[in-house]
Amino acid sequence: MRKGRRKDSLAWRYCDCIHCGGRVRERVAAVDYRWGAELLAVVRDVPAGVCEACGEEYVRGDVAKRVEETAHSQVRPVRVLAVPVRPFGWR
Repeated sequence: MRKGRRKDSLAWRYCDCIHCGGRVRERVAAVDYRWGAELLAVVRDVPAGVCEACGEEYVRGDVAKRVEETAHSQVRPVRVLAVPVRPFGWR
């Protein structure tokens, strides 16, 4: 996935999207961090490659490590969300 840094920009260069072939550009995203079935944290302002066509997100290994450290940290969250959880077979 990594191609390296561009000379004219700070943005990371990503390969094309593996799902749709679309162009992937570095953007700031919110990343859900899960441990098993549990949602531990939503980490925002994460630099990630985002496909311009389908929205698939790609996170570099060094960034993923920082997301994990942030999710497990004892730093007080900016806010806490209550999210409904529903089974797929809702009929």
